[in-house]
Amino acid sequence: MIVTRRRRKPFPWKRFILPVIAIGLVIFAISWQPSRSVIAGGPMAPLWQDAGSTFNSVAAPFHFAAQNQLLTDRNRQIVQLQAQIASLQSQSAAKDKQISNLNAQISQLQGQAASARGVGSVMPAAPQTGAVSAAAAPAAGASPAAGDLASGATQDMRRTANYWANMEPENAAKVMQKLPVPYVARVLALMSPDAVGAILDALPAGYAAQLTQENPELRR
Repeated sequence: MIVTRRRRKPFPWKRFILPVIAIGLVIFAISWQPSRSVIAGGPMAPLWQDAGSTFNSVAAPFHFAAQNQLLTDRNRQIVQLQAQIASLQSQSAAKDKQISNLNAQISQLQGQAASARGVGSVMPAAPQTGAVSAAAAPAAGASPAAGDLASGATQDMRRTANYWANMEPENAAKVMQKLPVPYVARVLALMSPDAVGAILDALPAGYAAQLTQENPELRR
């Protein structure tokens, strides 16, 4: 008995050549603007309109899905904008609270300056007579005025000096401009030279000049 193997028939690709060419020509005729205008306005206009209506009916669910996606994206954007608004409002509230705290600090410092002004008016002046005091100043090798500013400093002044040293120089400069120059000089005398230099750089030129001219020891 002889067994023969059947050959597998090749796939009939040639049958699909003409349909593919026809579909390509139809797509070209629809996509090309002159031919599409002829089809839409010529004898085939009713067929074109019916085909368009049918296509719109078939594509309506897809349009609805696209609209839903668009609405979802817009709702997501609205939620993000609302979150940004809430964040900005919280930041504004924090800044308002900080401004209120600074105003309260300014009021407290103004009260302290008023009390310090009264204390400064009764502070004993540096000795200007006597051979001992005249000879002691050069021998010391330091400016006695700096000691006069720092001497007799109250606990509130020391707390204020510590508070100003920990503040940003620009914010401390804004607070100092609302206070008397003598009080500011006494508080600055309690601070480190680096902190004083940074604050003097942040102060307006006129105020800084007045402060250093009246209190040369601050130029350390």
